[in-house]
Amino acid sequence: MRISSLLAFLPRWLALGLSLFGVQALADYTNVPDGYVLLSIEHGHRYMVAGGAKFYIPPAQLSAFPGGTTVALPQATIDSVTTIPRDGTLIRSYNANEIYVVVGNMFWWIPNPTELSYWDDWRIVNVIPNRWDPAFYNYSNTILVQERSTSQVYLWIAGARFPITNEADLNYFGGYANVKTIPLGTLASITYQAWCGVNLRERSSSTVYTVGYGSSTSATMRRGVTTLPADGVVPDGALSVFPLTSGTPACIW
Repeated sequence: MRISSLLAFLPRWLALGLSLFGVQALADYTNVPDGYVLLSIEHGHRYMVAGGAKFYIPPAQLSAFPGGTTVALPQATIDSVTTIPRDGTLIRSYNANEIYVVVGNMFWWIPNPTELSYWDDWRIVNVIPNRWDPAFYNYSNTILVQERSTSQVYLWIAGARFPITNEADLNYFGGYANVKTIPLGTLASITYQAWCGVNLRERSSSTVYTVGYGSSTSATMRRGVTTLPADGVVPDGALSVFPLTSGTPACIW
């Protein structure tokens, strides 16, 4: 999965605020077919449908989506549609070549034609507006993942991966039945470098740490103790990769 290195420096408030749709506790998939456009009766806003989810089309990008079938709906009905597609949905920004598959409420890069031939399975690659990804950046989304045809299982959270090395950890995070298969090679660019500002604790500890940077020029992520609640839990020992700092790591300067 290719995520711009800029994301590692995004402050928590900005990463969350980038979403155009906010929290959708009651959001669900739409019955409108993929490739159709939802049109707001009240406001004229347009949304592309992919994997049962909606993707807002900014006015500047409307020319990239000419034609197509439009379904006029009340804004309240459109608001009830999720921004996260069904698992297995293939997506591509209209102005880019990279193709992703949605698995576990996150998108995963399909790195080569061989892998695409496995994942497309006669499904259509949905072309969607640019800047579609902010809706996926949920700091508390935790997924057990395993690249196709490999045996190593990882816990993915906040843009970082942590290897699962024992059965106790695997069972704590849901067991093998909850492991999601993702494209082979998609984890190559993902390390322990989490999204800046995430609050994590190890599973056998009550101490919560904020992960961030010492300064805008620092390339090393650090952890500092916080009284804020944890966004998620990681395996014991996983946070030792982050040097401990006495202050609160920064995400904005």
